[in-house]
Amino acid sequence: MRIATFNVENLFSRPVAMNYEDWDTGQKVLNDFNELNRLLRLQDYTQDKPKIEKLIDKYKLMDRKADHRELILTEVRGKLWEQHQNGTRTWIANGSDDFLGWVDLVRQEIDDRAIQNTARVLAEVSADIQVLVEVENRVVLQQFHDHILVPELQNQNKAPYKHLLLFDGNDPRGIDVALMSRLPVLNMTTHVELLNANNHPLFPRDCAQFMIEMPDKKPLTLFANHFSSQGSDFKGKRRKEQAKKVSTFVDEALQISPYVVVAGDLNEPPAKGNLSDLLNHQELKDVMSMNQYPDKNIYPGTYHSGSASTKLDYLFLSTALQNKVQNVNVERRGYKSRKWDPFDTVTDVRSMASDHHCVWVDINI
Repeated sequence: MRIATFNVENLFSRPVAMNYEDWDTGQKVLNDFNELNRLLRLQDYTQDKPKIEKLIDKYKLMDRKADHRELILTEVRGKLWEQHQNGTRTWIANGSDDFLGWVDLVRQEIDDRAIQNTARVLAEVSADIQVLVEVENRVVLQQFHDHILVPELQNQNKAPYKHLLLFDGNDPRGIDVALMSRLPVLNMTTHVELLNANNHPLFPRDCAQFMIEMPDKKPLTLFANHFSSQGSDFKGKRRKEQAKKVSTFVDEALQISPYVVVAGDLNEPPAKGNLSDLLNHQELKDVMSMNQYPDKNIYPGTYHSGSASTKLDYLFLSTALQNKVQNVNVERRGYKSRKWDPFDTVTDVRSMASDHHCVWVDINI
């Protein structure tokens, strides 16, 4: 049987701010998005009115005729200010009790070729248990599976997925973690409500927990993750606390069954050190560090060029599963690079399945 993880970077639509080729450009928009929403939730605007004005004016959010390409303001009740013809304004709202509204990210449709190539990657790998990162919602996942992925699977005489599961996570951008499984899923648990010491959500998306029945009838506990990005968590403090908590989840799961998997986009290469609770866990090993991975010294990464500094995606197995590993590899042909031959249908940036690559492992159970 095969287990895999793949960051698909959304299936049908993606925020414009997350779709720039220049990562830094999009991150600045996302930072403004988060900051403005934070300010609009304040009970007292007195000290922050200049900041609110600056951000709203920057994106022309009060100008109904403007082309809102990145952010758009939703006003439900009340007004922030009265705009005068001479360019001045008079504030009306004193705080969030007087104004109910928020900023949304403008989304754009993903190129049809990219969607098809995402399905091609997944069909080529054809994992029995497939973790997906950055999926909009379960309805979208079902539509993608039924109308795009299934025909690709049928072309290769491979079976569709019986279980398509997803919890809505904490991220308003629609980048949730999901599971596709051909094997029976016994139960599922979300950890979206866990808070850190600062009373913020511990997991920016979720650490979704699934219990899956293996062919030998033993349960496997799988933790699907998408840790904080390097843009929002530059030093990795949040990723460190996320890794530590997942490590405790693993210890608890091992009391139930020796089969445990931690998978997903952890957004940091091993050398940075914030994932040490997982990397040094005595019961866990990332499959790409195993001898069964043939390109360990050639392509150690899972993003863009595949270099060591781009190792962001992980597939950790517990000891009982490590002993059953047959093959490990990474499907990279959905990404156009000079280092390897991509699919013939991947011809440019817009047709690429994802900037990430799909990590998979074969286990003999």
